[in-house]
Amino acid sequence: MAKVSRIEPKILALKKRRRVAAYARVSMETDRLAHSLSAQVSYYNDLIQSNPEWEFAGVYADFGISGTGTAKREEFNRLIADCEAGKIDIVLTKSISRFARNTVDLLSTVRHLKEIGVEVRFEKENIHSFSGDGELMLSILASFAQEEVRSLSENSKWGIRKTYQNGTDGVRNKKVFGYRYDGEKYVVKEDEAEAVKFIFEQTAAGVSASEILAELKKRRVKSWRGYDFTYSHLNGILKNEIYIGDRRLQKCYEEDPIKHNKIKNRGELPQYYISGCHEPVIDKGTFAKVQEILKERAEAVPVYPFTGRIRCGVCGRAFTRKKGKVRGKVYVHWICRGKKETGTTCSSVNFGEEELEAAAAQALGLDAFDGERFGEMVREVTVLPNGNLQLRLSDGGAKVWKNLRLHQARHEVTVTDCFQGKIRCAICGNTYHRVNAGGKWVYWYCIGKKRDHVECHAVNYADFKLRRISASILGLEEFDEDEFERKIKEILVLENGSMEFRFHEGRTETWERM
Repeated sequence: MAKVSRIEPKILALKKRRRVAAYARVSMETDRLAHSLSAQVSYYNDLIQSNPEWEFAGVYADFGISGTGTAKREEFNRLIADCEAGKIDIVLTKSISRFARNTVDLLSTVRHLKEIGVEVRFEKENIHSFSGDGELMLSILASFAQEEVRSLSENSKWGIRKTYQNGTDGVRNKKVFGYRYDGEKYVVKEDEAEAVKFIFEQTAAGVSASEILAELKKRRVKSWRGYDFTYSHLNGILKNEIYIGDRRLQKCYEEDPIKHNKIKNRGELPQYYISGCHEPVIDKGTFAKVQEILKERAEAVPVYPFTGRIRCGVCGRAFTRKKGKVRGKVYVHWICRGKKETGTTCSSVNFGEEELEAAAAQALGLDAFDGERFGEMVREVTVLPNGNLQLRLSDGGAKVWKNLRLHQARHEVTVTDCFQGKIRCAICGNTYHRVNAGGKWVYWYCIGKKRDHVECHAVNYADFKLRRISASILGLEEFDEDEFERKIKEILVLENGSMEFRFHEGRTETWERM
């Protein structure tokens, strides 16, 4: 008898629809570009929802935001967060320049999204990040986009400087306390102008800044942003020639169109002075008298090598010197002025004066800090958001000191096994051993200090410091034990506390202790 078997029907599984989002951006707030953004949003809405294999995951759009950075692009950052949360499979965007004009930002973002399984598709260039040659093409075209920004920036600067040369009042600050710009010239705002007159009259009469600030607060006078007046507000008003009806143009300039870092013009570029271009608030005699008083006060204040040379890379304000006493010991720090002003917040790193001097000396290749030499070599120091120091040199060059944050009061407590047997003392030849001090402080010390007939004054090192220094030597953002063991044969702690890292491949690299 023939055998009969039943064949069950196969039900084809429905193909899972891919969740698709789009990103759009325009960099200037104009009616024409607002219409362009609206058109982009409508286009992507229709495109995504008309494809039966796609599931609409939203359109993210930034309006009036530059593409040279990502920090201020709220919708862009929300898009990335949703990708990381697993809500999106594909991101569509019109072109590379809409996504990012900064090559580093573009590649790091696309690589990150690729790692978490999100594809980015650039329509104009027809590039898909998951394709074999996608990253190569992105690198090439993104470089062109970045250079286009520089070219446009230079053309724009050229146009602005031509207006300066022609004596045209090229207005950049539409709102200045005491004035408002009506499209052609500055017009006096009477209530604020009265406060300006009061500030100048009191200063000319010898009244201190603290007394003037107290009276302004009593009268409830606010800056045009709505904040209480601060010392920097007063200083800015008292030095501004706008109040005598004049304008000094090109006081600052943008050094890099990608970073948007505004630099004080200390003679690198010409300045232009326009007289009588709008109604004055203060007479020239009072203004001149106030400038003399400010000069006398400045000369009476001690000047340090870092005075006027340190700028905050987070909020743009100057750093100021602060002295304090703890348990009878005097401490001197340099902190961002933004941390002291009402209505402002700043997350920049503080520096002890000795740490700042040592960092500057190390960056400049000096054996020890020399204030006079520093003044000759350095034009300005910028404290970057990550705590690194960027030194702009007088000859036009730049140096960067990498801050490993080895001297912070609070730090993570780490316990690292891979250092065992790999740290040796150059003074006595003994190895370093680990001590766990109550779980709050883990450090390594030379065992020779505990042995009879051995004199050793080798430097101890906290475990977290060894990790950070090792990561820096290995070129890593975070310490990796496997990478350390794979590459480092031995660490030799030198007599001055510096460390010589010896690699398995035979080369050595030295970390210099400040």
